[in-house]
Amino acid sequence: MSGAEAQRLTRQQKAAVIIGVLGSEAAGTVLEQLDETSLRHFTHAMSGLKRIDATQVRATIAEFLAELATDEEAIHGGLDRARGLLEQHVAAGLLMRILDDAESPSAHNVWQKLAKVGDEALADFLAREHPQTAAVVVSKFSPEHAARILNRLEPDLARDVVIGLSRAAGLDPHVVEAIGDTMSRDFLAAHANADRKRDPADRIGAIMNYTSPSIRDHILGSIESDQPEFAEEIRRKMFTVEDIPARVPRRAIAVVVRSLDQETLLKVLFTTKESAPETSEFILSNISTRMADQLREELGEITSVRRKEGEHAQTEIIRVIRELVARGEIELLDEDEREDES
Repeated sequence: MSGAEAQRLTRQQKAAVIIGVLGSEAAGTVLEQLDETSLRHFTHAMSGLKRIDATQVRATIAEFLAELATDEEAIHGGLDRARGLLEQHVAAGLLMRILDDAESPSAHNVWQKLAKVGDEALADFLAREHPQTAAVVVSKFSPEHAARILNRLEPDLARDVVIGLSRAAGLDPHVVEAIGDTMSRDFLAAHANADRKRDPADRIGAIMNYTSPSIRDHILGSIESDQPEFAEEIRRKMFTVEDIPARVPRRAIAVVVRSLDQETLLKVLFTTKESAPETSEFILSNISTRMADQLREELGEITSVRRKEGEHAQTEIIRVIRELVARGEIELLDEDEREDES
């Protein structure tokens, strides 16, 4: 077909050409995002096309790229943009770790990074710093978070830090920024480095906590066939839904339940009813009778939960528990403490 014989394409037909060039696999990703009306438009446009030669295909692609290059269609990057694109397609726990890894400590985000660090590690570091430095750091946290840090300090140091809070607001911004730089360099960087160097079984166990049960079992099964002792060590480092009855205090279950949305909780209860019945019953036995009865009634109306949704729900409850532990709101029991709990 010559240039003179090239078809005059509508915008919908040009879009169909672009999608067609992608091939079935890549095009499928695009088509999955279209609603029924758009799919009808695509089908109508594609069915109306005759053979489009390579010259016209290249011209259509060039026109499409030229439109993308205009200011109105510019793509803006940044961490918020990445979060917006990922949050609808990536599990919450995985998204948090990815964004946390991408967000390097800086003067702009050091306080947010510090707020995510475990209370004990941060309190131990601040105990070796000048009280005024500790006061500046604590002043950046919520009252509840600040109180948890103070509770871990020696009484006299906690007093000096509180006194320093009255001066923190009046400090020169450059001083505050310098303290933030120091925390980023001397604490966050060292904390991240120590995390990278920790025991491999500990790191793998932590990763397995956020991995779906099917993938986790497959990975551990493979390791176990070649390195059974290492696999057992990893299992000892892990914390999964099966460990909830032995590791989560009874009085803490209400806190965990309040931190989960009801749909996720129901999926956890439904999927553990057979795979980990002790967990399901442990949760229901340690909340109010009225709430437990209501949940049991709603569970009776659920006939099935998709495996992926069930695994995501189990991952979410583990993430919530870990987050509550990191914030100091609950503490996990050691393996041998369950018998001593009243």
